[in-house]
Amino acid sequence: MNKILSISLLCAASLAFAGCAGEEDDLFSSSAAERLEESKSLYTERLESSPAGWVMEYYPTNNSNTDDVSSLGYVLLAQFSHDGTVRMAMNNTFSNNTYLEDQSAWEIIADDGPVLSFNTYNDCIHAFCDPGQVSLPGTELGRGAEGDYEFVVINLDDNAEYGMFKGKKRGTYIRFTRLEDGTDYQAYLSDVQTFTNTMFPSTAPNMCVVTLGDSVMSMANASSGIPNIYPYGGDPIQQESYHPFLITKHNDRYYLRFRDAMNAPDGTEAQEFVYDEENDIFTGVENPEFTVAGENPATFFTQAMEDGNTWQLNRNCDMSDDFLALYDAVRTGFSAVRYTFNYLTWSMQDGQLQCILNYRPQRGGAVNIAYNFDFTQTESGATLSYTGPVDNSGANVLAAIPAITDLFNAFNGEYDITAGTTKFNLTNIRLSKGDNSWFVPMFN
Repeated sequence: MNKILSISLLCAASLAFAGCAGEEDDLFSSSAAERLEESKSLYTERLESSPAGWVMEYYPTNNSNTDDVSSLGYVLLAQFSHDGTVRMAMNNTFSNNTYLEDQSAWEIIADDGPVLSFNTYNDCIHAFCDPGQVSLPGTELGRGAEGDYEFVVINLDDNAEYGMFKGKKRGTYIRFTRLEDGTDYQAYLSDVQTFTNTMFPSTAPNMCVVTLGDSVMSMANASSGIPNIYPYGGDPIQQESYHPFLITKHNDRYYLRFRDAMNAPDGTEAQEFVYDEENDIFTGVENPEFTVAGENPATFFTQAMEDGNTWQLNRNCDMSDDFLALYDAVRTGFSAVRYTFNYLTWSMQDGQLQCILNYRPQRGGAVNIAYNFDFTQTESGATLSYTGPVDNSGANVLAAIPAITDLFNAFNGEYDITAGTTKFNLTNIRLSKGDNSWFVPMFN
């Protein structure tokens, strides 16, 4: 009897639990398929909500190989329309450095989650996905740039200024930034490229300085788009670390954003910087004390010559009225003896600063004659002092053209050395003394 009673009680308990489970509310009011369809519609509306479209900071892969175009970043513009078409534009090596615009289809599709798909061929984005692309250095047949044309939606809030997507195959994060209404695509790309070329020129080996808390680093070869960032004063080969970045423009300000965040000594991350035009420096978006700065012009002036480079002063360089008058007197002096004065250069020869005059006789090729200057580096500039010709050829020319001595004597003195335009671009620098005595030689 006891056994029968126990079995009866167990059956009753099981029925009670079953009844409770049946009465419990569903965790979701709709099925997974229905929720996915809702998210597709939601993200479609949000991409379409920017009338001018979006800036895509597009990186084909997560590589950091300086010889591989798949490691670099590319600025793409995309305008998503209600009719399922997308207008895209770019101006980079994949478009032969000319403005390219194309239109194709797009859609938010269902996968494991919502995915943005550029699902018909577009000359802009699919150029990075074509395995047959072999026209650029760093591309191989059957590989191309290895880029994505489908992106998992990571984050795109309602009316968001930014959205984050992730390449479906390569896993590279792609940030979208909302464009201001009325943005002209060609003008935008030209503006950003001009700013980038101005700040990070390939014509002079400028070195940037990155400061993250107590950590100070050199940033070399920024013009390549994938600079080597290593401890300041360290070994650029033994301690190399490559960090691709892109420049974009938002709310009339220029932003420098690395593909991957860098870590400060205390573990704080810094990834994006905004340009402060007044102070000529990039400051951290999250922490303004983190900076990317240009070089010290005075140090660069000297270091460039010690590395075997020269600074040239010609008639097209910017000069104060008094220096220009002296310079033109030298040109006139050469003309009087039927020679053509071309330019002068500053260079370092075995630790000796020399000013070299380049001129062309009436017959024959160009001739260089050298003159010595004492040179002392100061914290903000340098002191120059003319000491005389290197050889008899220089002395003979001085005797024939006294205006050269007048110019050299005017060079004597202590100079402040500053950037001609910006410390990020020391292609030309300004040497100044007093209120109206200065000249701007060009890196050569």
